[in-house]
Amino acid sequence: MSKAKFTKEELKDKLDGSELDLSLCNLSKVPVREIASLPKATSLDLSCNILTTLPVTFSTLTQLTKLDLSKNMLTELPDDFGHLVNLLRLDLYSNKLATMPVSCVHLKRLKWLDLKENPIQTLLPNVVGDCLSAEECKRCADNMIAHLKVKNSEQERIRQRKLKEEREIEREKKVLEEANATKERELRKRQKLSEKQERRAAYEAMEKQKKLMAEEAEGKLQDEKSVNDEHVSQNGKENKRIERSRCSIMMIIVLIGLILGISGLIIYCNKNDCIFTRLKQML
Repeated sequence: MSKAKFTKEELKDKLDGSELDLSLCNLSKVPVREIASLPKATSLDLSCNILTTLPVTFSTLTQLTKLDLSKNMLTELPDDFGHLVNLLRLDLYSNKLATMPVSCVHLKRLKWLDLKENPIQTLLPNVVGDCLSAEECKRCADNMIAHLKVKNSEQERIRQRKLKEEREIEREKKVLEEANATKERELRKRQKLSEKQERRAAYEAMEKQKKLMAEEAEGKLQDEKSVNDEHVSQNGKENKRIERSRCSIMMIIVLIGLILGISGLIIYCNKNDCIFTRLKQML
């Protein structure tokens, strides 16, 4: 049955000076926190377990100078494995590693590396070598660091090229966005101008309509005034005509009355010896 956790006391029992021996413990996970609580443990033996991966936090064990991970089933190492900058000796014998993380380029103090019986030995035979002696393991360490430097440079060039391409794409994107923004501003400007012209045309049409309506109303008033004046004039003429008719009638009546009076007087005088004749006789 696999075991993943140890108490601090259990780990202390496995600590001999600076060497912490966790080999043959059937470990499927590394108790990183518990190991970190033992800063004196600079040499860690995790060989002959059933480890398939290492936790990301493993790279925090920077006190390690010797690390034995041989005879596990590791398929990869954490990307930041190179943070273990104090490593002098690294045993990865008999795992399933096909690559080494580029961050291992920072393991500048590494003097011994064993990668036998890993897929990487077949993939990079000139780098890994046979690792059958201390000298060959030292050469493996030097070759791997040199190989990773080249790989790191290539990746950096790729990264820089990609970054340049991304910057160029971003620049083109900004240029396009600015062009679109300028186009949009011009479009909005034209729309505002068109709307303003439409409002002005509507305003002028409304003012013209108001003016026409005012002129029409004024014309109607003038027509009504003319009609009223004509009616007044006609009424005046009619009144004058009636007045003249009345005057004529009155004059006729007076004249008739006068004629009748004179006629009556003449008749009276003839019948009654006119007063004038009598007066003459009396004289």
